[in-house]
Amino acid sequence: MLARKCRYLLQSDTSLYVNITINPCCTIEIDIPDRRQYICSELNLIEFTLIKQGILLVCHAKDSGTPKEVRLDLSHRDALELCEMIDEVHAEHEELMSILCY
Repeated sequence: MLARKCRYLLQSDTSLYVNITINPCCTIEIDIPDRRQYICSELNLIEFTLIKQGILLVCHAKDSGTPKEVRLDLSHRDALELCEMIDEVHAEHEELMSILCY
């Protein structure tokens, strides 16, 4: 099980890129270097919403004393690719957990 990394162009500002890492322990790291924004969260704390420009990804911080979130507007294609990676990580995690239970 390896972390999956991707880099997407934001739809709201085509000069900004977001770096996303999906970790095998079902966490997600989102980094927007040009905005100096970084958030680490659990996969169950993200939500996808259809918007006019594409797909809005909202990621809420885990274990944060103050509410913190990152909002990303992704293209349909990028959001679909990200969803597929998340599904793969979930499947691998479930498989590993079932193996460890035996």
